Amino acid sequence: METQRVRCTLEEMAYSACGMEIGDHFEVGPEGITMPDGQPFCVFAVAAVVPLVKGRQGEDLEAWLESRPLLQCPDPPEAVRMRIEAAPARAEGAA
Repeated sequence: METQRVRCTLEEMAYSACGMEIGDHFEVGPEGITMPDGQPFCVFAVAAVVPLVKGRQGEDLEAWLESRPLLQCPDPPEAVRMRIEAAPARAEGAA
């Protein structure tokens, strides 16, 4: 079974102390965490997502991703909500 890459996209927020904007995202895959060059993402938001994604492997991850879960950063005033879903397929040879 191929290892699934997961994309976490910022969907809504009250504000961001870290400079994030709606639509910013990062991906979790077999090589670790990746994000577009120069794009900030809150370390606390990343830390909230990674254990959930890495703790679900194989078919459990696939079933979970089908529900497109919505997670919240642990900092309540910012109210950062992130959508988790399968990452788009990468072009062959892309990093």
